[in-house]
This record gives sequence, C-alpha cells and structure tokens, in this order.
Amino acid sequence: MTFMLNQNQIKQLKDIVDKLLGREDAPLNALARFTPPFDISRPNIHDSKKVFLQEFTLVKTVVDNLRSVIDQILVLHSDEIPEYGELCRRLAYAIEVGASQKYRDKPLNEPSDLALKNIADTGFFTNSLRIVIDMNLVYNQRLIDLQDQEKEFWNVANRAPNYYARTIALRLARLYANEKNQRPTFGISREGNYPSTDFGRALEDVFALLGIKASVRNAAQWAIEQLTDEDISSPRFAMGGFLGLLPRTRADPM
Repeated sequence: MTFMLNQNQIKQLKDIVDKLLGREDAPLNALARFTPPFDISRPNIHDSKKVFLQEFTLVKTVVDNLRSVIDQILVLHSDEIPEYGELCRRLAYAIEVGASQKYRDKPLNEPSDLALKNIADTGFFTNSLRIVIDMNLVYNQRLIDLQDQEKEFWNVANRAPNYYARTIALRLARLYANEKNQRPTFGISREGNYPSTDFGRALEDVFALLGIKASVRNAAQWAIEQLTDEDISSPRFAMGGFLGLLPRTRADPM
C-alpha cells in the first residue's frame, strides 16, 4: 500500500524513476507529488482463489464492455459505410445537447461537479470517449496484473520465493519499456557485484527504499523476460490516430 512510504520517501522514489527515464527536469504536479510514480503495493491481496476469481471476472467484464463501447464508436467512422458519417455527426450533436442541458444549471458543490461540467462544456461526445479509452487502458493494466498473479499464485504448486520483488521489478520494467519504447537491460559490473545498467541500478535503489531483501539480478532478469511487444509499444499511440478522426462537436450547430 502507498501509505508505507512517507512524503520524503515518495520523493526519493520519484527521483530514482525520473533519473532512470531522463525526466530530471519534469515539472512537479501538485497532486501527483503525493503518490509514488508507479504502483508499489503488494499484488497478492486475495485471501482465496474464489476471491481472486471474483475480481478477475469483474475486471475482465469491464474491459470487454469498455472495448465494445470503443468499437461501436469506431464503426461510425467506417469507410465502407459512408452514411455512418452523417449518423456520427447527428449522434454527436444529440449527445452534446443532452449533456449541455444536464450540466447547465447543476450546482457546483464538489470539485468533481466542476470537472464534469468542464467535460460537458468542452465537448462531451469526444471527451467522454477519451475517458472511456483511458478507463480501458487502466482497467486493462489491472487485468494484466491479475493475469500475472494467476500465473504466480494460483496456477502453480508453490509460490515464488519473493513475489513482491518480482512484481516491483516487472512494474518498473514496464514503465521503462512503455516510456522509452525499448526493453530495459541488466548486467553486472566487472568491477564488482553490482548492476552495470541504468535499469539495474534504479531497481537496486528501489529495492533498498522499499526494504525488499531479494536478488536484484534474479528479479530484473525475470521481469525483462516477461515483457511483450505490447508493453514496449504504448496503446496510446494507436488511439491517438483515432481521436484525430473524431468530429468537432458542440451543443450549438456551427
């Protein structure tokens, strides 16, 4: 859980990750500074396989349904059905009008009320789809985490010696691969028994900060082997092209 670190430790963790990813001069987000730069919670929080499967089924259902929503909107842009272009514009306008009416006189009692009103005022049709896409990415990442847990905890006779070490190594490796669009590497220096690559040194520092007593080499090598082409190529780039196809939408006709 994130409460295991104080603010100074979270800053140290952020500094380690920023240095690894070349983000030393990244601007500090007033909200993000209170949270670690990646998930450091212990992954196996389920008391039984039944409880694990309940969450797995729920998350997979959400991912499938979100993907279905995205696919339905994508159909509206099919070149094979020209009349769908007009359908998309008509639907977008109707959605914009409905959202504008819903939020026009809504009292702003909470910060979330203002956020929702801003979404409606700046194009509810397009913005809501962006949120669905982001939800799909986040829930899909949780599904990947659960699939990792299933492999390590529920489909083998014995648990890994230090699964927390493996999980932290894998999350850092995926963060690196996703941002750098390349696979991290690991090696041992000839001058001593310590990591010789940026990723290895960063993982060693993370282990020390989190109090993980495990072999950095074993965890790093295992994590790197788990990476897939999907980890290295961010899905955001694929979605970016689609978002450029969305029509400009407003509650008032242009």
